[in-house]
Amino acid sequence: MSTRLVVAAIVLAALPPALAAPGGQVVRVEHYDPSTTPARGPTNALVTVELFFAPSVTGATRLPAYRQLEALQQRHPARVRIIYRIVQRGANPPGPQLPTLALEAYAQGKFFEFIGAIHAQRTSMTRDQMLELGKKVGLDPQRAERAIIDDRYHDVIDANERRLERLRGTTSPMVFFNSRPARTSLTSMSEADYEAAYLDAYDRARDMLDKGIDRHDLLEAFDAGVMQATQPLVITAGPTDDELETESSDHPLAEPPLALDGLPSFGKPDALAPVPIVVLCRPNDASCNQTMRVLNRVHHTYRGEIRLVWAPWFEVAREDAAELTMLGDAALCAERIGSSPDDLDASPGWQWVSEAYTQMARAHGRRITPDKLIDSVSAKQQIDSKQLSACRARLASATLDWIAAARQSGVTSSPSVVIGGRIYPGLNDPTTIQQLVEAELAPGVLGRCATTGC
Repeated sequence: MSTRLVVAAIVLAALPPALAAPGGQVVRVEHYDPSTTPARGPTNALVTVELFFAPSVTGATRLPAYRQLEALQQRHPARVRIIYRIVQRGANPPGPQLPTLALEAYAQGKFFEFIGAIHAQRTSMTRDQMLELGKKVGLDPQRAERAIIDDRYHDVIDANERRLERLRGTTSPMVFFNSRPARTSLTSMSEADYEAAYLDAYDRARDMLDKGIDRHDLLEAFDAGVMQATQPLVITAGPTDDELETESSDHPLAEPPLALDGLPSFGKPDALAPVPIVVLCRPNDASCNQTMRVLNRVHHTYRGEIRLVWAPWFEVAREDAAELTMLGDAALCAERIGSSPDDLDASPGWQWVSEAYTQMARAHGRRITPDKLIDSVSAKQQIDSKQLSACRARLASATLDWIAAARQSGVTSSPSVVIGGRIYPGLNDPTTIQQLVEAELAPGVLGRCATTGC
């Protein structure tokens, strides 16, 4: 027994002063679940304030909202909860390092100390200097550095970015009171403006309670109000192969519904019943790449809730219809025989089509023969040319068959986008597309993402 006591005494004596507890005291080290979000205030508060921001040096002057909201919560401690949603846009220095360190500081129980220290800086900082600053406020430097190397909080930051986009936010910092943005720009907001925004949010919360909404469901209810619950008026605009004589707001349902099995797609393969968004494009129309990029951004915002689908469409009476059929059949075959190990969201056919459009865009209008384009894309996508040729022989004119069925469903021009079963020729405006998607998803997506991060 005495030997054990001697060993224990030696171990305690060897501890550095910072780690040795004063006599009669217990050292308490706080750690938080990294999947949760930094916050101040009770979870059942009637007013939820969400501050989307990127930690930045010189933030004491660039981010007054941080201190103003802190003061607001102190004035109304039982009624206000602040959620700090760390994003990357607007970070200074640019990049994920500082947002990652902020979230690691939260996991180690030092979030507010770290943010305060960062905002007190006046000059740009290197990675080593950021780590040293974290060490000064009590962060484990090894864990902090490992978090940067592993990009440990990528998914958390990405989820915050998507929520900001869902709330129609475009920049950071940005503040929302019960899912509604402040009416005044942050750079111009005074203490009275913050108080007015709080009172408006508080009154809206009381109205929700009067309607029977449980206080724990308030944020989801406010989110549902943000969603576009009805179809927006869409005026057809944008070039199509078959130019419309006049603008139109009549967008018929595809009837019968388009058959989407076997078509190139982009979206989580294990998502439950995602809403399909179909882009119908001529296989050699490089401008379709822009429409696909727009849809990719919308998919990022509603990841797991929607699925993008590409389908070939062109006027079969065109002089180059035979060449377009070759390219369409090649894309359909790539979907069948290809693989996409580098991007599990993008099907082989989707990657094929994206690469084909990219190569055509790089040609700057110079014609690429179908055979040459197919060979080049096959090599880039590592698709066996013999297998592709055999598949094309089996599926000969499958593109024409699909177009004939699509025409029966009401498709008349390319490019067109189909959302909620309705056909929108020439649609490529991201705001309109987001509103149409919200009309299909409403209600409830925003609320689920507020609590689960989607």
